[in-house]
Amino acid sequence: MIRLRHTLWALALAAVALPAAGQEPAAGQEPAPAAPAPPMVDGEPRLVFEREVYAYPASARRDPFRPLTNADSGPLFQDLQLRMILFSRENPGRSVALVQDAGSKTHRLRRGDAVGSATVVDIGPRRVLFSVMEFGVRRQEVLELKPTNREGA
Repeated sequence: MIRLRHTLWALALAAVALPAAGQEPAAGQEPAPAAPAPPMVDGEPRLVFEREVYAYPASARRDPFRPLTNADSGPLFQDLQLRMILFSRENPGRSVALVQDAGSKTHRLRRGDAVGSATVVDIGPRRVLFSVMEFGVRRQEVLELKPTNREGA
C-alpha cells in the first residue's frame, strides 16, 4: 500500500515537472529525469504488497512485542505484604517468611525461593530482602514487619 502510494506520488510529481507539449526546457536547464514506471501486467499496473519484518535482539532487554504480564508471572511485588518471620538464630538459612499477595494467598518462602518476579535474597529477624526483576532490570527491595501494638507501647 505504501509503495503504491509512493509510486502514485512519483507519477504525479513527474507529470508536474515535465514541460508542456511542444515546450523545450529553459536554456542551461537539464530535462527532468523520468519517474520509474510502476510494474505492469497486461497494460495494467500491478499491485505489489510488501511486508515489514521485525527482529528484536533480546540481549538483556524486554521484547516490546510481548505482553507486560502473562498468566504464569505470579503476583506483583508491590502487592506482597510480609505477615510473619520464623527466624532461626542457629541456622539463618532455615528461616521462613510468610508473605501474602493481593488475592489473600499466603506464600511460605525461604532463601532462594521466588514469588512472581521477586526472589528472596536474605531473611532477617524483622525484614526480608528481595531481588526483583522487572522490565529486564534487577533491583533490591525490602519488606519489613510492621510493629504491633504491644511492640509500639
